[in-house]
Amino acid sequence: MGVAPVWAVPRGTEGVRIMVQAAIAHGMTAAECLAGSGITEADLTDENSEIWAHQEFDVIRNLIAGLGDRPGVGIEVGLHSTLGRAGVIGFLILASATLRQGVELALPFLALSPTHLRFSVDTDDDYTYLAADDSELPTDVRAFIVERDLAGLVGAMHGAHLELSPIWVETTLDAEGAAKLAQVWHLPLADVRPGQRNNRLAAPRELLDQPLPLADENTARMLARQCRELLDRRLARVGVAGQVRSRLLYKAGELPSMQTVADELHVDPRTLRRRLASEGTSYRALLDEVRRKLAIDLLRQDVPVEEIARRLGYAETSNFTHAFKRWEGTAPSYFRRSG
Repeated sequence: MGVAPVWAVPRGTEGVRIMVQAAIAHGMTAAECLAGSGITEADLTDENSEIWAHQEFDVIRNLIAGLGDRPGVGIEVGLHSTLGRAGVIGFLILASATLRQGVELALPFLALSPTHLRFSVDTDDDYTYLAADDSELPTDVRAFIVERDLAGLVGAMHGAHLELSPIWVETTLDAEGAAKLAQVWHLPLADVRPGQRNNRLAAPRELLDQPLPLADENTARMLARQCRELLDRRLARVGVAGQVRSRLLYKAGELPSMQTVADELHVDPRTLRRRLASEGTSYRALLDEVRRKLAIDLLRQDVPVEEIARRLGYAETSNFTHAFKRWEGTAPSYFRRSG
């Protein structure tokens, strides 16, 4: 199996904890941040709590609603990040011999970190490039996450007394977001290029080869092993059904086919069907489960029944009504009135 997509791996609550602390500092309450996400305040202090990407996106949507849908709000949140708050993967970077080694060791385990961007490193004759792919993210939270994670990178490096000074930055953000980012990176506005296809910063070739002050080879090796074991445990615990369920909930209003999910998990549909059967379920059963949950959530938000049917992929409203009666024993319109 190839690299797991960002929605397929359960993660700790470190990222949500950072966001909630930042939002509280800007006047929101923890309850407002977590509303509708299925995450409790107790989860934020429980090192064993695990959440899915779609739950974190619900928190982000709450922050956008509470703090304003404006360029820079993700940056304000991201600057609360530190390498220590990134959990074991942050300490793995700190224990590495160089920043380059730390990044290379951490890349396979990014699902254990608070970021949802796909980071990669490349080098040519002129520069070292750090790229951050945001193409897997839902469009309504994408700019916030790009701002948060690129600003968080600055905050985390600065807090660890590491120098990360790019020569120029390309970003998928618009001009206003790029201008805010330029301030964070202390770059001239002309050196932050908005509206690009990817997020990428260019730095001197020797940047990533700077020695890290807390380097210890044995500790780095131990932490890398802990990252692998933690990732394997999380994937084994949720199984394939958990990963498929997460994908179905990942993007609001977009329910993929089994072929799409199988492709994203790097397996063929027959293998996916067999693995789900071994866990006592099927793609159709999981799709039904997710549609039922989403339908109830949308009805409670007073979304029109016709719109709910469309979002859940039903060709006709009557088909959705029939399915809802099968789930709840009553028509969606009556369910809304009685709820």
